[in-house]
Amino acid sequence: MKKIKNKLSFKLFYNDKFVMFFSVLVAFIAWIYVASNTQESSIFTVTDIPISLPELTEDLRYFNGQDMKAEVKISGNALVVANVTKDDIYITASDVSFIHAPGAYTIDLVSKKTGVKTDYSFESSVSPSSVNVFVDRYEEGKVIPITDKITVKSVDPSCYASQTVLSRQTVRVSGAESIVNSIAEVDAEYTFQSTLSETTAVKAPLKFYDANGEVVNSKYITADITEVDASVPILNVKHLPIVPKIVNIPDNVDFDESIVSVEPSTIELAVSKNDNVTSISTAPIDFSQVSMENNTFTVSLEISSAYRNINSVEKAEVKFDMSQMAEKELSLSSTNFVIKNQGPNQNAAVANKTLTVKVLGPKSRMNILTAASVTAIIDMDDKSTITEGYVERPVTLVFKEPFTGCWLEGTYTVSVRITPKTTTPTVSSQPS
Repeated sequence: MKKIKNKLSFKLFYNDKFVMFFSVLVAFIAWIYVASNTQESSIFTVTDIPISLPELTEDLRYFNGQDMKAEVKISGNALVVANVTKDDIYITASDVSFIHAPGAYTIDLVSKKTGVKTDYSFESSVSPSSVNVFVDRYEEGKVIPITDKITVKSVDPSCYASQTVLSRQTVRVSGAESIVNSIAEVDAEYTFQSTLSETTAVKAPLKFYDANGEVVNSKYITADITEVDASVPILNVKHLPIVPKIVNIPDNVDFDESIVSVEPSTIELAVSKNDNVTSISTAPIDFSQVSMENNTFTVSLEISSAYRNINSVEKAEVKFDMSQMAEKELSLSSTNFVIKNQGPNQNAAVANKTLTVKVLGPKSRMNILTAASVTAIIDMDDKSTITEGYVERPVTLVFKEPFTGCWLEGTYTVSVRITPKTTTPTVSSQPS
């Protein structure tokens, strides 16, 4: 039986797979033995070792270098050095005591052993032997206005490109203090190459510039946004007539608008595409202030803030053609005065014996106009509760035919004397 077992064991060496496995096993055991007992050192390179930078004083911090890696060669027993990993070696700066202010520095690196594996030596210095770092204090969230630098190269001739609307007006920038504080301007930049005929929106990237117009290196800063939505409103261009707004024209005056002219007579505005505006009015002109001498008025235009005043026309000159008009003075008396809307407990009478007024109208009418052709209306409506005393009331002139194209120049008032209205008591008759 023993002889059979020996034969089987011997036959295993005729099996190729067994021989291969056995050879590898013997070689490995031999290598372990030799490596453990040899006095010859082996050199091994440990790579991808994180660089640990020491803390700085005076609120300074590193803005780069934290993610840098290094390598170092070590020597020692082959079995030992083969098992040393990057976690067993600590690479740091040799000295940072000279750093007291923001700036760029070169720091030398040194390697140190860490952990329990220490039976080896450093064969060489750290590679790289030094690193370049940028040091500064940290600026948190400085708010900087965004400047619109959107360029529109071409717009449809019937349209107008209005002021760009940005989705944000400011940006918050954090990072290296000296760099953040060097930012003089933040621009939202974009150039439209095609012709615009409709309101268009794009994403406009932000760019940072210093006081000299140079691009600021954004490597050591961060912003809460890197782009903004920029919309360019496209408006329709309209040529609109300017219409004078004349107020306080008496109802009884048949005013001839053809005597009024405006310069300029039109204005060019940009309005939204769905706006149906047909004209632009002037500021009000008081009709009662028009006279032979005072017949030209420079007034502002009433332009909506939603419109764009393309020609920057803000005022117009309104002129009344008085060449066919004449002026005349009339002396009014009690026969001309008519008091309306007296209160139920009032007796009202005009205290003025006479009132001299100036009237204007066509020359052909002025030649024949007399005081008998006008009525002076005094309205007591808002004074109807006063029962005694004097009040000052405005006068409105009503012209009889054919003088309805005439009007009162200026404003006039009269004094009205009010006395209580007395009632006569009723006396009843008694039978005798």
